[in-house]
Amino acid sequence: MNENLRHILGTNVRRLRRAHGMSKVDFCMTAGISRPILDKMERGEANAQLDTLCKVAAALGVEPSELLRSRPPRR
Repeated sequence: MNENLRHILGTNVRRLRRAHGMSKVDFCMTAGISRPILDKMERGEANAQLDTLCKVAAALGVEPSELLRSRPPRR
């Protein structure tokens, strides 16, 4: 995953998580991912695996592809 896509992913995940009013801890429990993974993802540092991307998208109620769009998904 290139650096720009990681940044887009992180920005979208953080914005949508906040729009849902979820803390990082609550979100991690809902998505079934670890806090360090979420932290890296939101900072644009994680090379997210497909399984992780699908878990995050499901927890946010969007399709995985929406998390990679440079134009933010609406929620």
